Amino acid sequence: MDRLWAHITDNKSDPDNPRQVRAQGRLDAYERRTALVMVFLAVGYLVLYSFYVLDEGLTSEGLDRLDTAMNVIWVVFIADLTLRTVLAPKHIAYLVHHPLDVIAVAVPAFRVLRVLRVLTAGQWLISRGSRLRVGRTATAVVFAVAFLTYLSSLAVLNAERGAKGADIESFGDAVWWSLVTMATVGYGDYVPVTTNGRIVAVGLMVVGISLLGLVGASVASAVVTRISGRAQEGQSAVKEDLEALRTEIAALRQALLDAGVTGLTRPSETDSAPPASPARPAHPPSPPE
Repeated sequence: MDRLWAHITDNKSDPDNPRQVRAQGRLDAYERRTALVMVFLAVGYLVLYSFYVLDEGLTSEGLDRLDTAMNVIWVVFIADLTLRTVLAPKHIAYLVHHPLDVIAVAVPAFRVLRVLRVLTAGQWLISRGSRLRVGRTATAVVFAVAFLTYLSSLAVLNAERGAKGADIESFGDAVWWSLVTMATVGYGDYVPVTTNGRIVAVGLMVVGISLLGLVGASVASAVVTRISGRAQEGQSAVKEDLEALRTEIAALRQALLDAGVTGLTRPSETDSAPPASPARPAHPPSPPE
């Protein structure tokens, strides 16, 4: 049982297995070649979904065209995940290690979850765009907050608009709700009433707490790094000063010896040795009578 579980969950290729090594190389090459294309498709999917949600003047024919275009891109996503799984050294383990990709592909297939299709674009943009490695950590966090706010706003607006008793009826309301929810403030002025809206809310709360933790950890790491750097600079300066003093003392000793001053030792005999402790008397002095 343990061996089966390890086989399912271990996604790393065995370096002693030539077939797995070749498969891993083919998978890496495919992901490098297609990363930019898949990112563009994810952005295109997100743009289409934005028009689908935000443009209230679209006719039924226009909505059908947008729906068809998104379905075409979705099929490409399915083909991409299928091909990556086939190329992977361990097929089942690859799917186990990419659950969000599987969920993002499965969401549009369920009619009840079609309002969450924005997750498909978001997940593909993150998973395939990670190979592009753009920006530093701080920039990535800012981008993640803005991106997550936009995605959740689209999803909750699509879920809530037109529902009975819904408060979120505009994109501005959706953005405000997303920011308040992600910051875990929870004013309660806007509350999702639909099932899909509440699913979005739960996901946003979890991810929002994670992002806040990441921001706090990044700030703490930056402060500690700066303080430790200054401390190391101070220690280096002290060491340099001590070495300079030792050099000067040694030079003075040598100059005094050359001048004929007696009672001095050579610099080499004492520079590296610690100072001797004062000698103790063999017998303590007797108390005065």
